[in-house]
Amino acid sequence: MPDPGLTLEGRQVRLRSTCEADLPELIRLWNDGEVMRWVGFPDGLGYTPEKAARRLIGMNGSADRWHFCVLAKDGEFLGEAFCHLDRDHRRAGLDIKFLPAARRRGLSRDALLTLIDWIFRALPEADAVWTEPRSDNLAARTLYYSCGLRSTDRPSGMHEADSYWELRRGSGPA
Repeated sequence: MPDPGLTLEGRQVRLRSTCEADLPELIRLWNDGEVMRWVGFPDGLGYTPEKAARRLIGMNGSADRWHFCVLAKDGEFLGEAFCHLDRDHRRAGLDIKFLPAARRRGLSRDALLTLIDWIFRALPEADAVWTEPRSDNLAARTLYYSCGLRSTDRPSGMHEADSYWELRRGSGPA
């Protein structure tokens, strides 16, 4: 199980392991169509407290998954960050979502760089981090590019998706 008290400190943000008390803010994020349209849910996910509680159990139910609430240093809820370690292929998948009001302030970049730095320091099993931004999501692609990820060929055996972006250990700004 992931450490429930894990906190990662960035320059402007704090990533804190998600707990039950975070569910109201996460429900707000997950039900926001502007946030979720980039993952195929333009009307949001329609989460209730009960459904969100079940999702939290799933997020925290594996030793190889880490879900964080991203907070400004003053405690303002900004969004979520997530990583999943694939030990067999020595890579960690990334995901980050921010509330619209928290965007364009450099905070998501700080959060993603903080997460990538932690992965490469704390998870020697991960030789790379990766994500799959949609081709029409210029903001996400700009964010990932600024953090050192680059569009590259998809590894064999992975499901098809719009794109595959990767950063190898020791090859970027993280």
